[in-house]
Amino acid sequence: MALPRDAKPADAFRQDRHILSVSAAPALPQAALELCAGLQASLDPQHLLNLTLAATTPLLPVVGLEFIPNNGDARPRAGNTARHVTSFDLVAERHPLGCLRVYHDQVFAQDQASLLEGLLSGLIYPMRNALSYLQAVELASHDPLTGVQNRRAMNQALVREVELAHRQQAQLSMLVIDVDDFKQFNDRFGHIFGDEVLRKLTDTTASTVRRSDLLYRFGGEEFVVLAAYTGIDDARLLAERIRERIEGIGTISDRPVQLTVSIGVSTLRANDSPKSLFERADRALYQAKRDGRNRVLTG
Repeated sequence: MALPRDAKPADAFRQDRHILSVSAAPALPQAALELCAGLQASLDPQHLLNLTLAATTPLLPVVGLEFIPNNGDARPRAGNTARHVTSFDLVAERHPLGCLRVYHDQVFAQDQASLLEGLLSGLIYPMRNALSYLQAVELASHDPLTGVQNRRAMNQALVREVELAHRQQAQLSMLVIDVDDFKQFNDRFGHIFGDEVLRKLTDTTASTVRRSDLLYRFGGEEFVVLAAYTGIDDARLLAERIRERIEGIGTISDRPVQLTVSIGVSTLRANDSPKSLFERADRALYQAKRDGRNRVLTG
């Protein structure tokens, strides 16, 4: 294996890439076998890198590892960067997983290069299993129609955000959004058009909220926004912006529409639980419906 000689990191990333698969790897050294046993117990890519770095540094001048998944997920990194970089494309049964960057202080000798290959080959299947697990979790927590997170994910996030807000004595607001008379779209134009309405509404809402706000499809035509560090006045302003932008859509798939939403808003109180925070926003939503729809009410 020809490794880079005194290459700058940018050059190493582009030009000195090596494919590493279990079938192509040399016979595993004892250190790699021991590492494999530890790696099998984790489904966290970050923990896998931490274990691999801890097992590698006593044997080789490696100071850091970084993994870049092919699916575009976050890049876990362990240790530090260095002058020398060697990149490996990890492949499991002909399926590319991503690029592993190895940062090292000096050029590897040939025996060190072989040892590095042996050690890193033990990472391939655990990393594949970890990525598969994360993908399954991602699919389970997202709504397939709109692409935003679903009710299950919202329930988990709501508990976390309420606990965090109480602990930090911070503000937290919730918006519960429901499409007014959604059934008309399905009845008049069919369910496919109804799906287009929900996607357009989701895109409009997502482009209106802040990047720090969390958007969920709660079910059917109902959506929830969690807005951390946001009091009742700012939450109501946000809800009004969402309502106005949705009312201004006008056309979907070249078809004129009159699309409006009703929104209930609540802000966390000292004695609130996740359930009570949601129930107040939900009651405000249904009061908005009873009051004539296309409006925002606080609870």
